[in-house]
Amino acid sequence: MKKIYLFFLIASLSSCSSRFVTVPLHKIDADRKKVATDFVSKYLQKCVDKDYSNFENFNISARFKSKIVPDSLKKSCEIIERKYGNVKVEKLFSVHSRQRPKDFVDVFNFKISTDKNPQIQFLHLGMYRDQNYLELPFYFNNEENYLNYRKKKFKIKVN
Repeated sequence: MKKIYLFFLIASLSSCSSRFVTVPLHKIDADRKKVATDFVSKYLQKCVDKDYSNFENFNISARFKSKIVPDSLKKSCEIIERKYGNVKVEKLFSVHSRQRPKDFVDVFNFKISTDKNPQIQFLHLGMYRDQNYLELPFYFNNEENYLNYRKKKFKIKVN
C-alpha cells in the first residue's frame, strides 16, 4: 500500500515540474502571430508619430483598453521614449503559456533592440486564445520568459 502512495506522489510531483510551457512557434496560428506583431508595431509606431488615438481593428480586453486610452497612451509613450529611446521589433522570439488553466492567455515574447538601454531585449504581449483578444502584459524587460520573471518577482516580495 505504501508503494502505491509513493508511486502516486512521485507521479504527481513529476507532472507538476513546470507551471509554464513553451508553445512551439510552428503550432501558433499565423493569424495570431500577425495580430500580435501588427499590434506591437502599431503601438510603437504611434509612439514615434505621437499619435495617441484609439486602436482600431484589434480585439482588446477591457483591462488592457483602460491602459491605452489616449491620455495613458501618451504617458506610456513618453516613458518608452525616455527609458528606451527608439525601440525596434526584430522578431517574434517565443510564446509561453500557463499549464493550468489550459485555455487562457499566451504571452508572446518579441526580441527588440533599443537605443538607450541595450540590456532590455524583450517585449511581452498577452493574448487570449479566445478570439485573439489582446491582454496585459505589455512589458519590457531582459528575460525571455515573462511568466518565470513574474514568478521570481513574486517569490522575492513574499520572502
